[in-house]
Amino acid sequence: MGLIVRQSLKSSLGFYAGIALGAINTLFISTQFLTPDQLAISRILLENSLIFAAFAHLGSPYISDRFFSNFRDDAQKHHGFLVFLCALPLAGIAVFGLSFWLFEASFENYFREKSPSVIPYLRLVVPLTVCWIYVSVFEAYSRNNARTAVPTFLREVGLRAANVLLIIMFALGWISYDGFLYLLTASLGLIALCLVAYIWHLGKLYLVWDSSLWNKKLVVEMLTFGLIVVIGGVGANLILFLDRNILANQVGTTAVAIFTVAAYIATIIEVPSKAIRQISGPIMATAIQQHDRPKMHELYQKSALNLMLIGGITFLLIAVNLDSLFGILPKSAIYAQGKWVVILVGLAKWIDMSLGLNAEMMAYSKYFKINTLLVVLMAAFAIYVNNLLVPIYGINGSAMATGLTTLLWAIFKLSFVNWKFKMSPFGHHDWAALATLAVVGVVGFLIPSFGTNWFVVVLSIGLKSLIMGLLFLFLVVKFRVSDDLFFLYKNQLEPLLPLKFRL
Repeated sequence: MGLIVRQSLKSSLGFYAGIALGAINTLFISTQFLTPDQLAISRILLENSLIFAAFAHLGSPYISDRFFSNFRDDAQKHHGFLVFLCALPLAGIAVFGLSFWLFEASFENYFREKSPSVIPYLRLVVPLTVCWIYVSVFEAYSRNNARTAVPTFLREVGLRAANVLLIIMFALGWISYDGFLYLLTASLGLIALCLVAYIWHLGKLYLVWDSSLWNKKLVVEMLTFGLIVVIGGVGANLILFLDRNILANQVGTTAVAIFTVAAYIATIIEVPSKAIRQISGPIMATAIQQHDRPKMHELYQKSALNLMLIGGITFLLIAVNLDSLFGILPKSAIYAQGKWVVILVGLAKWIDMSLGLNAEMMAYSKYFKINTLLVVLMAAFAIYVNNLLVPIYGINGSAMATGLTTLLWAIFKLSFVNWKFKMSPFGHHDWAALATLAVVGVVGFLIPSFGTNWFVVVLSIGLKSLIMGLLFLFLVVKFRVSDDLFFLYKNQLEPLLPLKFRL
């Protein structure tokens, strides 16, 4: 796990840089220069294309994670594995394109009553979907070649930087809103091309076919796995993004914009989870295939503890500073309506993180079909509760639905892993971790906020966050709540500090 933490720390630099840039974009630039309607349109297009891409890639990224080790051989150019990964989604793209053409009128009618402004741009979902497919394919291939930093940077930083630049160009009157959306689509395509160039730079762009390891039985196994898992991928993306569509259908685009900004703030706590899962997923898959139960259990418990701590302190920093943060946003009277979205969604995501790598253990084991079934059931549940609660409570109803779905899904995954693997993510350090977070949270809420102008409010947020962060670091290191974070501090941070400031 120490190796995973170190690699995750490097990968997290890209995630956190992307989060910082995304925060500036979503919270300040987009809200300042785009109307809520324009902001909602761009998010609906991007997120619906992610939902469609999860189906149309036919499971290629998951196939790469699970089966790449069967073909790994640089001398033989991985036996044409990259060619297979690039070719497989073409069938899914063809099916998606035909389906979109057949049902385009139905998609338009879904938005017509409450969000008609979305309709003229719906066709952009098609090229966006194709771009997302190949971004995910090339990311997976890079990941399996032990390269994550550059793909992470391109996706998390490059795309957001392009978005910021395009919004500024729109604000200056250099491009129209239509031009902004077309160029945003083109920038995602450019990210995919940059990934190809990076793979070529690594000397891994093996666009040759070697049939020596390929046989009908293996291909059928790979396709079966991909098609089953892709159903779960679609379900997972529906759980993540369908709430925006239901809000657009039943409330309107302004509600979508409010929910988008609030949900973005809540998802900041998932950044360490993404980094750790990106590195530990393939390692967990290998441990499962090798039936290495001690390695599986160690990875399971340590990841849960570290995610509980890191996700917990992030959630507390957000919750304590939430009113101040909303107060300095452009159009704050509109976007402050999303306060409870942040709390409900963020809390549910932290609980899910704290339960460890349940999804990975199911997805990369012989029980992957059960994982797919659970995701599909959760997607159906999410659709039901959103349609039940949104008409009553609006954006808060959507937050309740998302929180309930996330928690129920987390409990199902935890129960299944405990049942089949006889493992639990809970260890003897968990109570110390919860106590640490409780102390930091109490101190944070006791520190008063001050100031009304922008500069003083930002200073207040920074000071409060610094005090909470230092207290968290002191408690974690002093009581050695997490061995991984303890050694990370000792090996990486402490040598940089003067002797009198070392713990």
